[in-house]
Amino acid sequence: MPSAAVALSHRERVRAVYLGQPVDRIPLLYECPMDVTATTLLAPPPTGDEVADEFAFAECFDNSAIGVGIKLACETLSQDEGHRVYRYETGLVVREQYRPVFNRHVLKVPIESPGDALQFQFPEVHAPGRYDAEELRRRIAGYHAAGYFVEGWCIGGWGSVYGYLARFDDALRWMLTEPEAAHALFDMLTRFSVESARVLLDCGVDAIFVGSDLGSGRGLIFAPPLFDEYVSPWLKAVADLAHERGAWVHLHSHGHIQDLMDGIVAAGVDMINPVGPSDYNDLALFKARWGDRIVLHGGISTRMQFMSEEEIRSHVREVMAVGRRGGRFIPRTESGIPPMRREQVRAYLDTLSEERAKGYA
Repeated sequence: MPSAAVALSHRERVRAVYLGQPVDRIPLLYECPMDVTATTLLAPPPTGDEVADEFAFAECFDNSAIGVGIKLACETLSQDEGHRVYRYETGLVVREQYRPVFNRHVLKVPIESPGDALQFQFPEVHAPGRYDAEELRRRIAGYHAAGYFVEGWCIGGWGSVYGYLARFDDALRWMLTEPEAAHALFDMLTRFSVESARVLLDCGVDAIFVGSDLGSGRGLIFAPPLFDEYVSPWLKAVADLAHERGAWVHLHSHGHIQDLMDGIVAAGVDMINPVGPSDYNDLALFKARWGDRIVLHGGISTRMQFMSEEEIRSHVREVMAVGRRGGRFIPRTESGIPPMRREQVRAYLDTLSEERAKGYA
């Protein structure tokens, strides 16, 4: 695949990747530091101006996309340097601990039983104060004018079950033993997700971004038949809406998910990340089986922190050599750039920049 002869904008590059077209430079999406408790050595400090900070962060890492989203309200109950306790408007309460390592623990859930699931009233997308459509349109138009691709971030179908409503183990068990309750959970989240996507598409986003981790490091969280029953209808509803509007769907899912990829592609997902080697996902296999139908976003191991600078350079070159064949590939670390020495970060970003400049093969 020859490289494009004319320099493209960030937005044009991402659109070209989705369309399987050549680019002058392979774009990046959402590269960032992994460590949520510390500022990376490279990222600019926030100024308080959200739009200016978005531009500065994107420019720092040469990212081509900026995201806007519709979220659930969240209230901080207590916070210091070592922790934060907060409550979502659904009633779920979470404690995040930052020392000695990041840890997230659910303290309270609003849905304790299958009966609770059948009676629970999920918050409305159009609740007062949830979003300002005119402000969203203005911001998205500004990002477009600056040349950026814009994704609309919506809550995920599976991830939001245990993220906002019920305990992880309960939700899994109900999918097998209490299907009416499990479907009630997925149905309310699908409605919120799809209606959020509708608002964001009306405001002009280029793609919809949704996230739900569907696997663990070595396997799936649930079997493919449960994906087909519960998760696929949510993905298909979002994808159908996006495609009707000429937009795309970008799914984030950690885990060893290759046994779900046929279903993910069939549901209409256009891009998947992070295709992580730490989850034993083989980028070459993904390229061979699905690379002509879905954009693969990721491939760079978080285990870079244990590599020398030369090993990092070699790893990046190997990933790019596989990913660039045939296009439809955007590199990124699995979970962000891991905490590591400045020299390691520099080796990663410099080598990645050199490889991206080569385009696709």
